[in-house]
Amino acid sequence: MAGEEFQRFVILNRIVSRSVSRAPQAFPPPLVEGEEAFKMLQERQQGGVAIEFHGLEELGREAEETDAARIKRGAGKNFVWMREMRIADEGAHRYVTMLLEFVEQTKTSFSVVDTSSLKGRDITGAKNERGGISCHVMARLPIKQHDDGIYRCAIESAHHINRGMIEAFFARQLRRWANANELNYEVQSPDKKGRANAKVYRYHPKLELHADVSRSLAFAGTGGKELAHMTFSKRSEKQSIGGKHHVKQQELIADVELRVNAKQGPEDPKERAAWLSGIRSHFESIGYQTKLTFRHLASGGILSGNVHKALAGAADLVMCPKELMSLKHPLRDWYAEIDDEIEEQMATFLDKDQLWERGK
Repeated sequence: MAGEEFQRFVILNRIVSRSVSRAPQAFPPPLVEGEEAFKMLQERQQGGVAIEFHGLEELGREAEETDAARIKRGAGKNFVWMREMRIADEGAHRYVTMLLEFVEQTKTSFSVVDTSSLKGRDITGAKNERGGISCHVMARLPIKQHDDGIYRCAIESAHHINRGMIEAFFARQLRRWANANELNYEVQSPDKKGRANAKVYRYHPKLELHADVSRSLAFAGTGGKELAHMTFSKRSEKQSIGGKHHVKQQELIADVELRVNAKQGPEDPKERAAWLSGIRSHFESIGYQTKLTFRHLASGGILSGNVHKALAGAADLVMCPKELMSLKHPLRDWYAEIDDEIEEQMATFLDKDQLWERGK
């Protein structure tokens, strides 16, 4: 029993790198490899601006707002920030270790109980001290091998920090870096008269967290859930209207949403998984966001939409492959720096090929 006190789940995911722009689908933006994307995050961490506030309204022209102004606007809101980041080479791979931290503004004290008298009390922090939760995240990148933009990733299971929060943090930080550094590419396309027309589009990289989830999910002792449908959505999709008889070519901006029914998939589990992966990869490669909706096999009820972060964290543990790490020291909710023992064990999980083949 003593050993169980020092165990914690580690969620296994794959980080997928892709680039997003508003250029026509026929002209996809350049792919930013993981090494370069993580260096962008490292630059922001070292600059003290790798922080994202929950519930903070994004300004329309984000590139014109400085990080200092954004951080000032976020005062008093809960936030996620990157406390520390390490990049180290070992053998044939490069390992990126990040220490993320969620700070809850309403958490100003914590409770303790005297084990002899059973009397309890609250210990209150200083004026500006708030509750913090740490989460280690580690990714493995190739050094000389072919880089296909897909990387193994291990995430420490931590209360109040879930995969959605981590992915959103990566996306916003990379977008801010791209805006500040004017990341763009040129597209050569013919105009109506067939003449070459050059247009420059901005783009930004994204690091998305993907789990090896099959269509059917089994739960210990409670039946399971089945994928009901996949929804693909894209905001601010440009739609051109008009034709050769119109004086002006007009562009409208609209939200686009597509839904794919899972019943259309093959019956064979392996073929079904490949079918799901292919459809999802296609739409995500052209800028769509994916939402999976599951049906309870017993009741037929639908499970989807936004959920509380605690429930989202529990769903991560159910849906994703996971491993238990056993530590020699007691577990902590908060770390001042990256824990060497946690880092070592997470690297072991990333290197164990059997863990990454079972989802195929």
